[in-house]
Amino acid sequence: MQNVFYSLRELDKRAEEDFNLKNGILMENAARGSAEKIKNLFPLKKGEAKKTLQILCGSGDNGGDGLALARILADDFNLHVVLLKEPKSELCKLQHERLKALNIKTAKNILPESDFLFDAFLGTGLKGFLKDEDKKTIEKINKVKAFKIACDIPSGLNLDGEASPDAVVCNSTFSMGALKEAFYSDEAKDITGKIEVIDLGLPRSSYEQNERPDVFLLEKEDLKLPSRKKQNTHKGTFGHAGIIMGEKSGASLLAASAALEFGSGLVTLIGGNPERPKNLKADFMYDRKSEACKSGINKFTSLAIGQGLGRKNDELFSILKIKENRSMPMVLDADIFYYNELKEILPKLSSAVLTPHPKEFSSLLNIANLGNLSIEEIQKKRFPLALTFSKKFPKLVLVLKGANTLIAHNGKIFINTLGSPALSKAGSGDVLTGLICSLLAQGYSPLDAAITGSLAHSLASQNTKASYSLTASKLIKNLEKLEGEQLEENKIIGSGKIK
Repeated sequence: MQNVFYSLRELDKRAEEDFNLKNGILMENAARGSAEKIKNLFPLKKGEAKKTLQILCGSGDNGGDGLALARILADDFNLHVVLLKEPKSELCKLQHERLKALNIKTAKNILPESDFLFDAFLGTGLKGFLKDEDKKTIEKINKVKAFKIACDIPSGLNLDGEASPDAVVCNSTFSMGALKEAFYSDEAKDITGKIEVIDLGLPRSSYEQNERPDVFLLEKEDLKLPSRKKQNTHKGTFGHAGIIMGEKSGASLLAASAALEFGSGLVTLIGGNPERPKNLKADFMYDRKSEACKSGINKFTSLAIGQGLGRKNDELFSILKIKENRSMPMVLDADIFYYNELKEILPKLSSAVLTPHPKEFSSLLNIANLGNLSIEEIQKKRFPLALTFSKKFPKLVLVLKGANTLIAHNGKIFINTLGSPALSKAGSGDVLTGLICSLLAQGYSPLDAAITGSLAHSLASQNTKASYSLTASKLIKNLEKLEGEQLEENKIIGSGKIK
């Protein structure tokens, strides 16, 4: 996983002071790193005509980065350098003077088409909303036919991850030195494109040192699949997952299928019928609701409750009122977040993972006395709200679903960006519940279960030929491909070959 920071200004300042990189050296290194990245991404083939690169520069240091880049790439591309505003910052003025000394001219007009476009217009200094003149400029930029690269951050996206409706939509974003939290808001996902970190002329570990981030970006390597290596085992070795079946049995059946597919030795559905449901797969055990409520659920090693539960199922909800059950590893999902009695129960849970989507999180925040917020407000404040919730309930793990899933625990946030739009289908959330419940049953800690369950869920969604055709059942079947893919990747890495 990689560190993620709200702002890089303190890191820049310390790098200048501690490593004697003052007087624009970081800007020079940022421009050179960007130039090398661009040349590697788009190498000029022998005999091929130079491609057109237009660099759009603002008045601040972001514009200075663009002007420095133009100087470095003057021999490699047909340049069209656009000065959208007169330089104001000292470094931007200096870079402009250097261009003039080299007789590299700047223009005022944006070309309607070019091979590449480098957006060095507004940068991280954007406060609040765009001015009308900036909106018009960005509208022109978005109409340009080109491969668009953002310098540090797409113009129109601020440090809180709030995107103006007119933000520049980029194919790639070059972040200078380290990763920024703003890239991982749900709004930013359709704007940043592929995110690349640019070397500033010093080791990244040194650039980030002495900073203790509370936000981290998850990667494929953080997936810890429940591979079965030990031979002398039985079904009890791999845990017993209990899945509460409420009003909508389909949700629990999907969760149970996912739990079994992901390694639980035994899965039992807890339902309301006196007899085992006729359509229940032979793969699953079955307990009557009344027995589970009276005798407790000590035979299970994990529990999932909430998916398809219904909002007035007090008998099944009462399972959480039994003192002995509150220490059991469990997943809370869906309808459970609309029960007001959860207010008294949340502080007493010691090994629970909560998996709300934004609407459910709105209800959960209200129940937890953390605010009565709309979905729109939550989407704009996902990071601070997840952080606040995790600090109030440090024993709980929150999995806030979205375009980028946030996993929050005890003041730290882990971002999963690997999901795809294919997951926007009924039942996919129930599958995630089953995956996490399965890992809890097998002995994973709540945080590790949330991380690996979320990553597996996301990566399995990528194993589909058409993004619109993925169903919850197909998603479960795709899980078996993950171990083979991981083994293949390890084999490639172990052989020394670059994938």
